[in-house]
Amino acid sequence: MSRSRLRRGWSLSLMAITATVLAMPALASAATPTLTTPACAWRLETTPSTTNVAFPDSDATYWTTPFTVQDGLQVTVSGTYADARYTSLTVYDSNRSPFMTAGVSSGLPDYLTAPDAGSINPWQQTAGPGGHFTVTLSQNAATGETNTVPLAPAGTPSGRTGYLIYRVYLPADANPSSIALPTLTFAQDGTSVTPPVCASTPSSDPPTATATATAATATATATSAADSAAPQFARGSSGTGGLFPNPDNAYLSAELTPPTGTTVLVIRGKAPRTPQSNDPMPWPSATSDIRYWSVCDNLAVPPLPVVVNTLPDGSLDYGCRADYQTRLDSTGYYTFVVGTEAQRSAIETIPGATFVPFSDADPTAQHILLFRNLLGGGFDESVQNVPSDARPASAAAVMKDYYPRSALCSLTVLSAGGPQACLRSS
Repeated sequence: MSRSRLRRGWSLSLMAITATVLAMPALASAATPTLTTPACAWRLETTPSTTNVAFPDSDATYWTTPFTVQDGLQVTVSGTYADARYTSLTVYDSNRSPFMTAGVSSGLPDYLTAPDAGSINPWQQTAGPGGHFTVTLSQNAATGETNTVPLAPAGTPSGRTGYLIYRVYLPADANPSSIALPTLTFAQDGTSVTPPVCASTPSSDPPTATATATAATATATATSAADSAAPQFARGSSGTGGLFPNPDNAYLSAELTPPTGTTVLVIRGKAPRTPQSNDPMPWPSATSDIRYWSVCDNLAVPPLPVVVNTLPDGSLDYGCRADYQTRLDSTGYYTFVVGTEAQRSAIETIPGATFVPFSDADPTAQHILLFRNLLGGGFDESVQNVPSDARPASAAAVMKDYYPRSALCSLTVLSAGGPQACLRSS
């Protein structure tokens, strides 16, 4: 199947997801027919256990509000700074991509969100949670304005759909439901409407297409069990447009079909420093290189879910391993070993190894591994500084010891000689 046909498969799947979001509930008109607002705010909650779509990270929760672009519309977002490792507000265009208008980004991370008068932003100075902020979505956003982001790309006609996403990574209490969602007020020509927060979110995934797909970020041809070389990570030239990408993240990717027998995928590199607490902390930080990083194993099948396996005790094993879940050796290096749940116990006896699962339900499907760096631009060896040229050599040259090198290896060799034996043999 050609790459263009595969991408059309994702597009159809994402269109189906979008249609589902818009239909739950349909947009409701306010008292005047010139202002159209959502019937409720934050209708769709995306996590691997709710709506597992578009490469979600299992340590993040994404709340989405679709809206209709209208001449003169302004949206005010009022909220409380969350007690979490990271939060952001991002506006997406009708193609589900972030954008720039008049030099202003449609994404606003926590540490750049100015507090209301009398409040403190805990990502700007040390403080407990509870401060308040107000952000405005405007068609006239201009550089230099505080807490103002563009409502839509310049020239967007009235009637197009836009999307607002509120992201939260790692709530301090590990409970996303404790996060107080911001209030949205839609205003136009002197009329304003404040929809209530939606009472519930979808309990299952929307309908999906059945075609397989190659990741938007992926760069290499799928590797079968018969291949001797492991897929190598690179920063893809096509990005993740159309998949609601987080502009604060940068991604390396690699793709493969899971190997058979006792062969596993070994990934090794130096770990960047991250905050040791999930409470907000002033950013940038002298003690952290980046805000967050993770490795996630995903399926290359629309709607591009992260792997979720059901364990014998009924618990779920997600295909993501974040910085705080990753074992490091005495030199600060990680070793991820991607294998089956049946291989887990053997893998976890290997010193310094962190197990990452392939899918139990789809063991022969193409898998996509994403290596995320969040807010890493100030760190020279971050993914953000890698050119988007789909070349592993370029990524390795920039990231140096922090580049995730990989090898296919038998568990016997790995257990006997450690990850270096696998990497040498590759």
